[in-house]
Amino acid sequence: MKIQDILSIFRDLAPEENQSSWDNSGVQVAGSVDRTDKVGVALEPTPAALCRCLEWGADAVITHHPLYMKPKAPDTEGMYLDALRAVIRSGSWLYAAHTSLDTRPGGPAFWLGKELGLTGGRLLEVEHGRAPVEASFYCEEPITREAADIWANHDGVHSVSQSRTGEVRVVCDEPHWRGLADKIEFSLGKRPLFYLRSLTAPVREVGFGEAGELPEPMAFDAFMGKLSGLIRRDALLVAGPKPETVRTVAYCGGSGSSLIERASHAGADVFVTGDMKYHPAVETPICVVDVGHFSLEEEMMRRFAQELDEALPEAEVRFFPGEDPFTVYTS
Repeated sequence: MKIQDILSIFRDLAPEENQSSWDNSGVQVAGSVDRTDKVGVALEPTPAALCRCLEWGADAVITHHPLYMKPKAPDTEGMYLDALRAVIRSGSWLYAAHTSLDTRPGGPAFWLGKELGLTGGRLLEVEHGRAPVEASFYCEEPITREAADIWANHDGVHSVSQSRTGEVRVVCDEPHWRGLADKIEFSLGKRPLFYLRSLTAPVREVGFGEAGELPEPMAFDAFMGKLSGLIRRDALLVAGPKPETVRTVAYCGGSGSSLIERASHAGADVFVTGDMKYHPAVETPICVVDVGHFSLEEEMMRRFAQELDEALPEAEVRFFPGEDPFTVYTS
């Protein structure tokens, strides 16, 4: 399968335009191979994880965390240089789907809400809000039903119509417009003169974390038991006032302690996240459960690998489990 086709699928499932301004989602290392039939998936681009992918034969590797946030000179021994050496030596491609994946509506970053059966889901933090564009052009002949169906089934398309005067109007989410324009050109055999205007509604929001309601209220201990089973950890850190009953749950993978106030304003009885720090734990107005940075995101990438496997029928996709850098020590 062509590498560029694989990269297109990566970008479809983790749109780069949705990433945060500080992030570095996208190609980390441009490889020299142009085709592959194996794609490796891992949470971290550590030398150990990358070498497992490369030894298996993956010429395309996608991780959640980027290899670097800002351009960095390969002039110091360490994990960064070791990772570069491994990937460049193999000629493979390294890609990161970081906040581009975290913010995809209904994507694998929201797996915990699905498993808990949350309803009424709303974002904790909106990263981008975009309205669609309306494209219009004139076509002397009526567009065929086949062509209209092809355009209407393109990702991000809201509507396709043609007036009696021959004006065709298409409403499409802005990130998908370029691909749709290419489809229209292919169908018509020429590229028409498009007139574009931005609409004010509906606004499509993408962002981090979610709050929602459980199907039925649960006693706190029962909720914690269910959460432990989903996270697959026996010990969880808890801060703040413990509610007797849990109805509204908020969660955010990774380092989500900055969203405590947003979770509280969303009415959450419990906020599930990772990397909880001391002072936010002391000051939290609601119950916070720290399940660790690793737990939520490792499962997210396992599920993402399953999505990629379905989206890449001409390539074999394998998830390479990581290792939580924290272990519990008992004397």
